[in-house]
Amino acid sequence: KLFVNSPELLTTGSNKYLTIFNFKFFFLKNTFIALIIALSNPIYGTKKVDVLSKDGEVMICLDISNSMNVNDIGDESRLEVSKRILNGIINKLEGQKIGICLFAADGFVQIPPTRDYQSVKVLLSDVKTTFLSRQGTNVSAALELAMNSFTKSEIPKSILLVTDGENHTYEEKGVYELIKKDKVLLYAIGVGSETGGPVPDLSTRSLKIDEKGNLVISKLNVDFVKNLANACNGKLMRIDSAYPNLTSLLTEINLRSKGYFRNLKIEVRQSLVEYPVFIGFVFFILFLFTPIL
Repeated sequence: KLFVNSPELLTTGSNKYLTIFNFKFFFLKNTFIALIIALSNPIYGTKKVDVLSKDGEVMICLDISNSMNVNDIGDESRLEVSKRILNGIINKLEGQKIGICLFAADGFVQIPPTRDYQSVKVLLSDVKTTFLSRQGTNVSAALELAMNSFTKSEIPKSILLVTDGENHTYEEKGVYELIKKDKVLLYAIGVGSETGGPVPDLSTRSLKIDEKGNLVISKLNVDFVKNLANACNGKLMRIDSAYPNLTSLLTEINLRSKGYFRNLKIEVRQSLVEYPVFIGFVFFILFLFTPIL
């Protein structure tokens, strides 16, 4: 047997092992660095992309009269439930323009039809019943505002009317005929329970009392909302739960836009994430295939 006990050979083998170890460490370290960079989603510049979008317009008419503050849907007010429902609808739209009209005894267009969904959701989240001082529920005025907000183009149009139907004022039925004539889909969404609840008085931070000293109770006016839907050849939906099923409503809106597609060229930020992913993959392969002595 041949025994080698040379210090030079031992030093050479140790240095070779240390070199390989350093290489493997280098490759593994750079793999993790590249992975961290990729997770940070590096962005540089912008690029234009084609987006296939459904054409259509949807106007939300949201009742912000004081009765919408009634907490008769679980522990939430009618207004809070309505805003969450509308937010969910916006998230499921497929490119249609959407706008918001707020109303009580008076009304105003908060935002005309737009595809800037994020702005619509931000404005919707801030809606309060204090936006309008005159109380009441002037549905006809709100529908007129919505109809006047639509463009003249021949595309599918829909109105989502969200109200509890309480304290409604004089009805101008001419707008109902216009909705039918222009084939606008009206979705009358009645929010609230039939048992109702006391109406908060925001000015005194208490509950409203009538002239006889009794609590003012607000209930969903089902008959009014139902008759309104029938008058406009629309559809009725009742909301008496905090998280209702909106599938039928969304299906109706999106199916109306079937065949109305347009290509939009939009500018988006350009992501560079594929580069660090590729570099990290290369370093990981080198780490795996570097032999161990």
